[in-house]
Amino acid sequence: MTRTVQLAQLRLEERSRDVHRDLTDATSLHNRVQALFPDNLGPQPRAATNTLFRVEREAAGPVLLIQSTLPINRNGLPAGYARDIAYRDLNPLLDWAAEGRVIRYRVDTHPSMSQSLPGQRGKRVPLRGEEALQWWARQAGKAGLDNQLALDIPQPDVRARRGSAKPVRYSVIRFEGVARVTDPTALRETITTGIGRGRAYGLGLLSIAPYRP
Repeated sequence: MTRTVQLAQLRLEERSRDVHRDLTDATSLHNRVQALFPDNLGPQPRAATNTLFRVEREAAGPVLLIQSTLPINRNGLPAGYARDIAYRDLNPLLDWAAEGRVIRYRVDTHPSMSQSLPGQRGKRVPLRGEEALQWWARQAGKAGLDNQLALDIPQPDVRARRGSAKPVRYSVIRFEGVARVTDPTALRETITTGIGRGRAYGLGLLSIAPYRP
């Protein structure tokens, strides 16, 4: 059965203290997003609703995109948090994205690889430059896309707290460009579930739109 993929677009109120805290603390923003869903979703609530999000910093102010297979409950937001909320069912777009269609895309990611040393556990190291572009080419291929144009745009690092554990830091690269759809099923699954590491902290949301030259 095809899952309904929902997108909520929240235009945030920059004067809100809650917004300011969330935009400077990845763990706080993660908790804010999860508070918009039921609390009985089991041990992996984010994965249960395929929740992904990304912050877009536009000239008119920050926009929080939240994509999920369960609609958000806007009543979970503090008063004055968002100036406007728009909703969109993404299934018509995903149905349109058949083999051969040409699309524009955008995704914030943490390109990395495991680097092993003798006698030690592998350590993940971030990739940059040509290595990052090669990583994205592999990910795009798995997602049913044939890259026609790919730009790599470094973004600020994401830092997240995990209880008493050592905080984690994700180096972030935004990939955007143009691609041809080669496998619609793989593309739908990737858009629904996300790409790579850091999906709980605003990474991995692949957004597409029809390409119009």
